[in-house]
Amino acid sequence: MRAVLRELALRIVLAIAATSVVVAALVSWTIVELRGGPYAEARTPLWLLILIVLGGALVVVAVVAPIVRSLADRTAETVADPLRRLAHRTDEMASGGFALDPQTRPGRVVLPEPWRAGIREIDAVAREIDRHHSTFAKALVSERSFAADASHQLRTPLAALLLRLEEIAQSQDAADARAEAEIAIGQVERLTGVVDELLRRTRAGHATGGALSAVDQVLAGLDEEWTPSFTEQGRSIELTCERGIIVDASASALSQVLNTLVENALVHGDGRVEVHVARSGPSAVFRVTDQGRGIPPHLARTIFERAVTTGEGTGLGLAVARETAETIGGRLELVQVRPPVFALYLPLAQTP
Repeated sequence: MRAVLRELALRIVLAIAATSVVVAALVSWTIVELRGGPYAEARTPLWLLILIVLGGALVVVAVVAPIVRSLADRTAETVADPLRRLAHRTDEMASGGFALDPQTRPGRVVLPEPWRAGIREIDAVAREIDRHHSTFAKALVSERSFAADASHQLRTPLAALLLRLEEIAQSQDAADARAEAEIAIGQVERLTGVVDELLRRTRAGHATGGALSAVDQVLAGLDEEWTPSFTEQGRSIELTCERGIIVDASASALSQVLNTLVENALVHGDGRVEVHVARSGPSAVFRVTDQGRGIPPHLARTIFERAVTTGEGTGLGLAVARETAETIGGRLELVQVRPPVFALYLPLAQTP
């Protein structure tokens, strides 16, 4: 950039010099003509006049040349510095530096502050780069969030399925093995539902698809899946539900949220875990509580954010559960910190 502007400045100086020489030649010719006319008796010698004119032209060139060069350098710096900064900004965007800022919480899109150089053409390029980076950053964060969500959502069903298969392998009784196999088949079906739900959330951003769920059937599956784990730890789980509750949400998505809450109560809570479902106006309210120490007060407001955990977990469970609840038209809240009470609100199915 600097070299181009200097070359332009040199051309300007040469043009000025050529113009000065032409002007000097015209002035000299005029003087010659005048000396041959009424001003023939002028005392100033012709050669001196010509020398003065040429000297003036040289002075003009000598003064203008450094000024033009200085202006060229300043202009080059004015243009080159924003271009350098734009190149650095583009390189940082291309490497994901803004989208993957380690200071931010996982799953959050981090976009740079708008930057403008004050030069219209460069600003237009910067706006276009920002627009494309915003799309790129959202896609990148969405991809990584999906990977984290999928791994978290699939981990528990796979572990439960593995446990069932181990029991089948060790069973000496054909009837017991058959019963465990039927349970394992049910777990595989629920696992398939989890995968389908994740794909629907990714493609459409909404998980219900107009599905309706009978709550008592969902709770029956929950009881069947979690009772052995609680029994193994010398604890119990109690599930109660008003009769005939049907919610406007898919059974798979509802099971995902409840499984997360029950698993949290098993891992981080203590004593008996209670899951109670009742009608409340146009909604069904699912309350999950245990007899443990509860949620530390300083985490109560951020417990649903990613990477926030009360123990050694990943901090994804409750965040994913809340997102899943929202995609099926509900909401998940912490209504009491000690003992902990989580409440899931879902719309009741409309009766014809």
